[in-house]
Amino acid sequence: MKSLIFLILLPFMHFSKTKNIAFGGHKLTLKEAERILGETCELKESGNESKNGGHKYMSTHIGHSSANHALYFIFESYENELSAKKTFEDFRLSNQSLRGFETIENVGNEAFFHTDKENFGLIIARKSNEIIRLKVNKLNGKTSISELKKVAADIIART
Repeated sequence: MKSLIFLILLPFMHFSKTKNIAFGGHKLTLKEAERILGETCELKESGNESKNGGHKYMSTHIGHSSANHALYFIFESYENELSAKKTFEDFRLSNQSLRGFETIENVGNEAFFHTDKENFGLIIARKSNEIIRLKVNKLNGKTSISELKKVAADIIART
């Protein structure tokens, strides 16, 4: 009987070699991280947690040329769209008056990019009840801001 139940449930089970499982298509891939950083890199850390009726996934990729060349990624789903809108609006309001801020069209429901052109490049995008954040810190000659924007659009489209 136990074998029969196992066989019935097998198609619905997910097996992973890591405890840090990403949800859906929200995970940043190594290839995407390398496109943004402009060099080979490694996944330094990742994790997920349940959060107020939603979930959060975080990862950090470090470029091989320098431990200071890092890409930070956060995906968050919220219990409802109103909560996600409020969080996005808080991010937008805290960044919009600063030099290097720009609204991005056609990425999710709303998105923006912010950089100081020397140290960091940040994209935050919202689609429905989900928000992604991608931040490169510290920028260097290898960093591709255009790839940062493309990858953000790709990830938010997968949600």
